[in-house]
Amino acid sequence: MYSTRGIVLDYVKYSESSIIVHIYTSRFGRQSYIINGVRKSKSRGKAVFMQPLTLLQLEVTHKEKKEIHRIVDHKVEYPFFTIPFSQAKRSIVFFITEILSKVLKEEEPNTDLFNFIYESVKVLDGDIPGLNNFHLFFLFKLSRFLGFGISRPVNNSFSFFDLKNSEYLNSEPAHQYFITGESLKYWTLLSEMEASQLQVLKIPLPLKKNIIDSLITYFELHILNFGSVKSLKILQSLFD
Repeated sequence: MYSTRGIVLDYVKYSESSIIVHIYTSRFGRQSYIINGVRKSKSRGKAVFMQPLTLLQLEVTHKEKKEIHRIVDHKVEYPFFTIPFSQAKRSIVFFITEILSKVLKEEEPNTDLFNFIYESVKVLDGDIPGLNNFHLFFLFKLSRFLGFGISRPVNNSFSFFDLKNSEYLNSEPAHQYFITGESLKYWTLLSEMEASQLQVLKIPLPLKKNIIDSLITYFELHILNFGSVKSLKILQSLFD
């Protein structure tokens, strides 16, 4: 039996009243746990496993090479104060959760990545100015922990960012995967911004759509079998 912190990702229904929940843990990376009786009306305490990005302290059983483990005990380590009551924040949570479910595949610890996600969730739940830019900030930062981060160029003389090869260029790449023009200016600013600075970033809506579409393409190019992001349309329509 082990103690570990965990971040709820998603779940699938299992039998009549149970679920298999996927949790990103600080100790074991991404893991699957069976939760019995969670879909019964009397099992309110277990409903936290169905709420995306819930931050937990867990007591779990763990055996190497076993695909599904069990949770012996749990408690919410950080109760949400604003996310459940904000449609905008809930939409961001679903978007972030979908992205994380696609990129977090490793069953091994990554302390820096776990701490980044954990603290980002707490920031989102707080009183954050510039909320409508948070999902952009999160993807830029996340890419660094996944090994294909976007850094600020040494100067502003570059006219293109090559999404496929992750580099700034003076001439247009020989393929379609690049960002340029006014979108590149905000792309460069976002690459070095912190969450506390997001309120100063006023991105025109057409450029914001281009940037988020380019970010999704960037992840598709660097993550095998990344696929489409279904929650993006809901998020964009909300902030429109």
